[in-house]
Amino acid sequence: MDALVEIIQTFAPGEATEFASFINRLKRKQKRKDLDLFWLFYKDGEMDKAAILKRLYPDGNKVAYHALRKKLLRHVTDFIFSKQLREDYTSETQVSAYIGLARYLSEYNLDALAWKYLRKAEQMAVKTEQYAMANQIARQQLDMPLHQLKQSIEPILERKKTYLQLAIEDDRADTAYKIIQYHLQQAKSDVGDTDMQSLIEQVLSEYDLIGTVSRRPSMVYRLMSIARSAAKTAKNYYAFEPLLLRFYSDITLGDQPSENDKFYVARLQYMIAHTLFRNKKFKQAHEYIYLLREQLRIISKTEYTRLLPRFTQLYCALRFFSGYIVEAIRMVDAAFMQQLRLKPDEILNLKLNKAIYHFYNEDYKVALQELLSIEHSNTWCIKVAGVEWVVKKDLLDVFIQYELGNLDIAANKIRAMQRHKYSSGKLPQMERVLVFLNLVNQIVDDPDIVQTKTFYNSVEESFDWIPIEQEDLHASVYYAWMKSKIVGRQPYKVLLDLVSIE
Repeated sequence: MDALVEIIQTFAPGEATEFASFINRLKRKQKRKDLDLFWLFYKDGEMDKAAILKRLYPDGNKVAYHALRKKLLRHVTDFIFSKQLREDYTSETQVSAYIGLARYLSEYNLDALAWKYLRKAEQMAVKTEQYAMANQIARQQLDMPLHQLKQSIEPILERKKTYLQLAIEDDRADTAYKIIQYHLQQAKSDVGDTDMQSLIEQVLSEYDLIGTVSRRPSMVYRLMSIARSAAKTAKNYYAFEPLLLRFYSDITLGDQPSENDKFYVARLQYMIAHTLFRNKKFKQAHEYIYLLREQLRIISKTEYTRLLPRFTQLYCALRFFSGYIVEAIRMVDAAFMQQLRLKPDEILNLKLNKAIYHFYNEDYKVALQELLSIEHSNTWCIKVAGVEWVVKKDLLDVFIQYELGNLDIAANKIRAMQRHKYSSGKLPQMERVLVFLNLVNQIVDDPDIVQTKTFYNSVEESFDWIPIEQEDLHASVYYAWMKSKIVGRQPYKVLLDLVSIE
């Protein structure tokens, strides 16, 4: 796909409107071909070059078109950079901007002002644990006319020494993370708790990081993010849980934890709540989600804004799986009404979850409307939310059509799923989906088949069953519908029975 189109297609509707204003920031024009090209790519996706030329350059001027593309790409990259600076104020980019500004001011002998911005850069670097950058800033401070600025050299040297030690520590940690990540990725489908734990402990010990990690929540978070990624790939949250709880419990915070420590603790609390949720330990997950709710009150506004959508989504899901389906629906509605700053993947997840909640509440037409409100193509959704998300959406669509009595539509959708590229053998995780889809197809072709012993045996023989507490929670959502047809009970009650292990 065209790279420029791919970038533009990542924009949410609000961002597209924001870009249209941004592109006119220097000089507003009545007619802008670069903006016209943007809207073409945003609304229609990749288009045939001849069709674009016909719309923008009827004379077929290809040179002008390519110049226009370059101009649009510059605007798009400038917009993204500007947006990142605004929304990620504590990023390395912002620290670098202050350093650059200080250098500029020094060149014009505005040393007092340059010193002010270097101190700002230093404070921000320390706050975000960018110690290599903080060491660089201290080195730049030593180049300043300290006598003229009435600054003593000793505190700078002391801070520089501390920053250098922490930067070296960070470098060791980064190397350890890369080694752990490499071995976990190599083991992709076989992430056992003993292997994962022994690997991490061995590498941390080798790099003398055991005590260091417990003092730095940011290190624990990064380490657990790597381990969680491996567990997510292997669908093995069950093995990941004790490792996560152990490292979280080992964290030692001082009497006055930094802002950085506070929000990394919040991220870890979310990770624990989500892991317990995926492992169907809803009561324990509620305990951590309540801890997170309290933690959200003491972190920075920026981090609060980032975590709130994920907190809301997880809390809604916990209520749904705990038997409070009406409350879950009400809360997910409120999430959209509150106009949370949602990323495209968060919007997709909330919409799908809302459709699932309405489906299990037997509001089939409402559930269908929720799916129809997802205006993007499957190709776009795969890039934003992944293949599995699209499979879940399409499967739910089949279920809804079946419940509405639209068996022909359901059958057509199943055939479309079987033809889709995500059904290819290149995606081993889809093998169970294809087996399940075949069973659903049998139900759609002959709804009465679910009552037969033959179909029951077919279901039992189709999968390698594992203990229910280790079964993937999302898989249970879809299997519950089929089982409800076999046992003749309401799908939601079957689902709650399936996921109840506490």
